Amino acid sequence: MSDPIDDEDYCALALFRRQLRSFLSFSEGAAAEAGLTAQQHQALLAIRAAAERSLPVGELADQLHLRPHSATGLVDRLARLGLVER
Repeated sequence: MSDPIDDEDYCALALFRRQLRSFLSFSEGAAAEAGLTAQQHQALLAIRAAAERSLPVGELADQLHLRPHSATGLVDRLARLGLVER
């Protein structure tokens, strides 16, 4: 059976992965400079993107690929830091 992905596709995937890692590295560094963990930063981005509506913890968990209880703990920590309101 032949590989359905050719060399050009692999090159494109490798470039995309490199660009994605560069962005994530930049984002993690910027979060750290602001005194946040990468996960806290991602949560704040998701919450801000919800704009005019409340973001349920379950939806936040889905967006961050977390279990609901982990997202709840994350939101609790952000609330203790005064970064979000419940």
